[in-house]
Amino acid sequence: MKPITSVSALLLLLYISSGGAGARRQHRQVPAGIQPGVCRYGRRLECCYGWKKNSKGQCEAQCEHGCKHGECVGPNKCKCFLGYTGKTCNQDLNECGLIPRPCEHRCMNTHGSYKCYCLNGYTLTPDGSCANSRTCTLTHCQYGCEEVQGEIRCLCPSAGLQLAPDERTCVDIDECVTGNNLCPYNRQCVNTFGSYFCKCQDGYDLKYVDGKYDCVDMDECTSSTNKCSHHAVCLNTQGSYKCRCKSGFRGNGYECSAIPDSQVRPGILGGKHENEDIKNAIPEPFVTPPPRIREQPFDYDGDVYIGEPTGETPVEELPDEEEEEDEEDEDNKLNPRGDVFNDFESVFGPATEVKQLETAPHQEEYIMDCNFDQGACEWVQDKADDMDWSVAYHGRGGEYYMSMSGLLGEQEDVAKLKLLLSDRTQQGSFCLTFDYRIVGHNVGTLRVLLDNNAYPVWDQSHSSNQGWQTELLTVVWREEAPQAIIFEAQRGRGVGGEIGLDNVVLTSGPCQDDDSPIF
Repeated sequence: MKPITSVSALLLLLYISSGGAGARRQHRQVPAGIQPGVCRYGRRLECCYGWKKNSKGQCEAQCEHGCKHGECVGPNKCKCFLGYTGKTCNQDLNECGLIPRPCEHRCMNTHGSYKCYCLNGYTLTPDGSCANSRTCTLTHCQYGCEEVQGEIRCLCPSAGLQLAPDERTCVDIDECVTGNNLCPYNRQCVNTFGSYFCKCQDGYDLKYVDGKYDCVDMDECTSSTNKCSHHAVCLNTQGSYKCRCKSGFRGNGYECSAIPDSQVRPGILGGKHENEDIKNAIPEPFVTPPPRIREQPFDYDGDVYIGEPTGETPVEELPDEEEEEDEEDEDNKLNPRGDVFNDFESVFGPATEVKQLETAPHQEEYIMDCNFDQGACEWVQDKADDMDWSVAYHGRGGEYYMSMSGLLGEQEDVAKLKLLLSDRTQQGSFCLTFDYRIVGHNVGTLRVLLDNNAYPVWDQSHSSNQGWQTELLTVVWREEAPQAIIFEAQRGRGVGGEIGLDNVVLTSGPCQDDDSPIF
């Protein structure tokens, strides 16, 4: 019995040290070190850190930011496809800059790939090399040629290029204008020579969402990138935002000024915010009104003052005072008073009726900046027209102006932009100053109208050297004051160019250099 017991104990120790027969069978099915992402945890085999088991039961690497043009091969490690590079494979690889170069003569980089072309007199071969061709030398192709059915035809190295009318050179195809692009609705097409790329529209940001890159609305109100006034409320919209002046202020939202006679007095005018109690406030001083002197009519027949019908006893004058008044009357006989001698007839003719003359109130002097960047005026796009004015920027700066592009709309289409006039501007005449430019041949006409007049008061269809010019117009009226000034742009038959409007200013009184007022 002892030999059997010793053998049994030895077998038991071997079984425990090896983890059991079942464990040996499991090691054979999923051996550690052969399948990527599998690690041993004691007697268990689980996915390593940075790996996750998929629906097929296999360990799959996890990349937090994704691999746009590649595959995830390890924790936050991407293997890019050919033509792409970067940590997340989101950058185009410039193969033309590699050493050795992939092309023998000339190389043009494209998105995710490249194109080879040869010098004049050579033909491109499938391996990227260039073979001498005497026929190509005669055709003088810009990017090389090929022989098709015995004819020599010049080639363009990209699908975004096409042969020019001379059939030798290649010209760019603007996929953004022709519509031959694959940009989604929320991305903007940007043309390049021989190709194009898509970028997010203004107000959107490229982010990695749900396993892919997409353009997501950027909240300018929370990111502090808006230009709203401190006295305005920022309202986020899809791709943009709006500014609205707070209660007690007025303006376009970018510039808000306090309303002096508003029922809700803002803090800068001595008011208080909602649900806010003013402590230690000094009350306004109370002015005691002067005593009211009761004026009583004088009865010249009875020589007494007659009191008002209030029940008071009339007061008689003393005899001495009566004698003094008689003497004064005798002295005033040569210079009678019209309010005493009602029957006095003027030597100049019958008495005329006294009329009250209405005098025009004194006009307040002001200079109102209606600039589109930070102006204090209210602009409205007319909803009854054919198209809207759009925002355009001055070069690379942040300042912008309003524009009607010659690439949008059709001939004779009209875009109207209204400048609403405040009560201050309606008190009297004012000077309208604005900058404009009309770029392009037959791009259209710019007109200025008043809402109470159907005829334009100013129009222009070209500008000197197609640059910015300044115009001054004096606006007056005879009867009813206008409520708005309308800037109307009408499309011409030309294609391209634009009509621009900027730096609108209203100044009280007539213009200094303008002799022809507008009614």
